[in-house]
Amino acid sequence: MARRSTQTRLLVLGFSAAFVVAAAPAMAEEPVETAIRGWVTSIDASPNWVAGYESLTYDDASRTATLKNLTIRSETLSTKIEIAFGQVAVTGYGQTPDGGFTAVSVTTSDSRAVFGAFADVKLGPITADTVTVPSFTGFVFDPARPFTAMIKAYAIAAQTTIASLKIDSLDSTTTFENQTTNASYGSFTLTGMQKGMIDHVVAGPFTQETPSPDGLVNMRADKLEAFKMDLNAIIDVFDPDRYQGGVGDGRWRNALALEKYTNLSFEIPGGKTRFGSIELENLKVRQPPASFAAFFDDMLAHPEMSEKELGQKALDAIPNVFYAFGWDAFRFVDLDVTAPGVDRFHLGDFHINDYSSDGIGEIGIADLDVASDKTSVGAERAAMGGFKFPSLQAIVAAVRAEEAGVESDPLPLIPTMGYAEAVNVSVVQDGKTVGAIDRGRVDLGNYIGPVPTQVSVDFRNLVVDQSLIDDARARAMFAELGYQQVQANYGFKLNWREADQSLTLSDFRFDIKDFGSIAAEAVLTGLTRQALENPKGLEAALPSLLFQGGKAVVKDGSIIDRAIAMEAKKKGQTPEKYREDLAGAMPLTLMLVLKNPGFQEKLAPALQAFIRTPGTMTLTATPATPVPLTRIIAAAEADPRSLPDLLSIDVKTTTPAAPAAPQP
Repeated sequence: MARRSTQTRLLVLGFSAAFVVAAAPAMAEEPVETAIRGWVTSIDASPNWVAGYESLTYDDASRTATLKNLTIRSETLSTKIEIAFGQVAVTGYGQTPDGGFTAVSVTTSDSRAVFGAFADVKLGPITADTVTVPSFTGFVFDPARPFTAMIKAYAIAAQTTIASLKIDSLDSTTTFENQTTNASYGSFTLTGMQKGMIDHVVAGPFTQETPSPDGLVNMRADKLEAFKMDLNAIIDVFDPDRYQGGVGDGRWRNALALEKYTNLSFEIPGGKTRFGSIELENLKVRQPPASFAAFFDDMLAHPEMSEKELGQKALDAIPNVFYAFGWDAFRFVDLDVTAPGVDRFHLGDFHINDYSSDGIGEIGIADLDVASDKTSVGAERAAMGGFKFPSLQAIVAAVRAEEAGVESDPLPLIPTMGYAEAVNVSVVQDGKTVGAIDRGRVDLGNYIGPVPTQVSVDFRNLVVDQSLIDDARARAMFAELGYQQVQANYGFKLNWREADQSLTLSDFRFDIKDFGSIAAEAVLTGLTRQALENPKGLEAALPSLLFQGGKAVVKDGSIIDRAIAMEAKKKGQTPEKYREDLAGAMPLTLMLVLKNPGFQEKLAPALQAFIRTPGTMTLTATPATPVPLTRIIAAAEADPRSLPDLLSIDVKTTTPAAPAAPQP
């Protein structure tokens, strides 16, 4: 925490100083030499900076003023800053009515900025065409509010007009805790800056070398781009004086249409990671309920602040920072990883859509192909979405309560999820598919606290190879029945209605290919909102739950014939003989097991028909009056044979119709 905080302070101090330099007043004097000389003199006269140059000349023929060896350095900032230009040339200078200036072009050479021992930035020749710079007259740097002052200078600078700006090269060296990082951004180009809007920014190729315990980490990118930047939107959020009555409006503003890194790669000793592209689409900002500028003002104005004090102030400010930012889509495309022990790793897409402090629309992947040690995993798509986050105020309150030693309720802090989905997922070992699913989806909705009151589950063509069954006897039995793998469909729906306090199970289905299926439905009542709002106390709500009725439908899919054939073979009988013996013995078997004559009379003939001609068996529970769920549970534990009478279960069997005889 200390390291990150220190680094953040140094970075912000550096940027603050840069903005202060940009904010020095431009003198509205003639000719251009006088204006430039006055500009440098005004910087030198400020309490924070010293400025000087070697010479200033003007060429009438080209209308170009040339300033040589301009140097600007900080005097009072805790981080020493020095900015130097070998040469600055201003061509076609003119003044604007507000005290700013225009120029046909501005060029510089041998530029350099040094931020203490932390960073050293070198820039190649810079060319800016068709430039209009607003007046900074009246701007005053307030050392007690350095961050706010930086933003106000930035707001003035944002109104600069530039047709195009090009930096031939940009290289930086940063040092932190005796570790040095070298980076080159290649060339930098900006086009179409006007009234706080920038059409396009592009840099590259980018390279960076960063030390690590295992050796140098090399980072490369062909191109870094940004499209349609709205600087005014950012200023609206950062400048506390733009909050009407000190209160943020919470309105989203589009700050950046697209940021894109093309062909980005990381190389470490023994491995490489490459991204086809990384993109951030529609970065947006909004004013939080209260401005966070005062926090950054304090951090910059009082660098000696203790980590404890800084942490306490951050607890108020950081939630507002998180509130302020969001995006429509963050994604990376075509990720490939090379590493020891990995045969291949490819991920076509990873994305986080519709992100803000309110929630996340979706986190997902697509086109996954991973292989290692004769095992491969593939997925067309896997995603989760519809996340809703607790309010930042609730999180802060919980943190403060914990710091004060007060126990708080964690339930309001649990995020909720809308859905999860997987499409065409498979696991292959030694060339054989051992697990797969065509599509699986879970939908959750109508939350009461952290509890969803609408649940929908749908799994299609779930495949599990019999080799994954842990129990050896079960695995052997599946093989003997002729099943090399299990292929199943599964799903159900749950819905709670507050109007009648009912919980309905519908569309339950469990269908195993060439085995059989079960479909079911049931209704419970007595589930109150109060019970759902306190999930810890759901068990205490059991006595109030009543079973209204339900139905289960069992359908054969060849398991009866397979089981009879297997057992007949063991006994040395024909399947027909064993089937008839099993059906004939059913009444006596049920009498010995159930000891419930009334239910036996219903069940025996149904089972006999089901065995002789496998088809469909339907069990329906229609109690005359609703049955307490606790009573059902007690009966199941003490005397399961009493359940048919308790629930008024009826049994019916439907045999498949015989095929029609062929017509003569």
